[in-house]
Amino acid sequence: MSDHRIIKLSHTILESAIDEWNRTLSQGPPGDPKALLELIHQARSRIPELFDSVDLSNPVPLGKGGLLAWLLWFSSHLDQSQLSPECKTPLKESLGRAISLLSSNLSVHEAIESAARRQTYELAYGLSHEINNPLGNILARAQQLLSKSTDPHDRKSLATVVDQAMRAHEMLAEIMRAIQPQQVQCFDVDLLPLVQKAFAISKPLAKPKNLAWRLRTDPTVAYAQVDPAGVLEALRLVAQNAIDACRQSDRVDWSVEILASNIRIAIHDTGPGLSPHAVRRAWDLCYSGREAGRGLGLSLAVVRRLVTQSGGTVELSSEKQLGCRVELKFPNRNPPETCAQTQNPRKSWRI
Repeated sequence: MSDHRIIKLSHTILESAIDEWNRTLSQGPPGDPKALLELIHQARSRIPELFDSVDLSNPVPLGKGGLLAWLLWFSSHLDQSQLSPECKTPLKESLGRAISLLSSNLSVHEAIESAARRQTYELAYGLSHEINNPLGNILARAQQLLSKSTDPHDRKSLATVVDQAMRAHEMLAEIMRAIQPQQVQCFDVDLLPLVQKAFAISKPLAKPKNLAWRLRTDPTVAYAQVDPAGVLEALRLVAQNAIDACRQSDRVDWSVEILASNIRIAIHDTGPGLSPHAVRRAWDLCYSGREAGRGLGLSLAVVRRLVTQSGGTVELSSEKQLGCRVELKFPNRNPPETCAQTQNPRKSWRI
């Protein structure tokens, strides 16, 4: 008979995978990292034989796909444990089923996101073209009438029509910029000067709110193959979002770090943060957490497009009243001769 502890752990693994699958189908929030930690703790405390020869709890990924990543790690090291063969068999079977389910889960989730994004972009693209035509006629006629009018009251009214038509035209142009793919040129670039430039450009915009504006750089070089103009624009947009969200005398911290295989650029503000619903929808085109009339909700959609076009990823995390953190990650392409310089970097804050 197999050990009842193994059977119980096998059931728990499958239940966790099914829960994650159901969350995806219902478009619910991602799995709670605490649930993953509890699963790991249960395995470690109830079945110590699993950990006699190797610590299966490390690394513990808590981000997107954390449960799948840990189960893959668990499965790859299971043969090193001290469990008997009859105990390993049901555990291997449950791990295989859970990994298969979660792999399909991620594929379905990505397919749903991709389809929804494509439909939204097609709708926005069509509306932009259809609205621009009558808007152009209104603008042309209003300008023509304004040039011929002598009545001050009429001229003031016509000037308002021209201004508002131009504003609507600029908004549509911004939508088109967000949805149309751009031609990019990627080459090896040191990201540190780019971040420092974006930091310097955005700093004056933070002064009206008296925001603390700080930059920490760990490495001496941080090479990645990116489109520099796109990355600079993405950083500028994230910084502007942080400024808009912050209250008087809040703080915005920038940082650049070299991880195992990535370069991570983070911008973290101490503003009011976002609700779970806003975090889930933050990257959606035309979604804005602010009241109507205070933005089109395009900037983060543009950020994601710019970052992915440079082969990077972008993530947002936030909690109510605890601020918001945006992380941009790019594959590390540091030249071999510079790697030694980054082994013992000197941390520094720039104000």
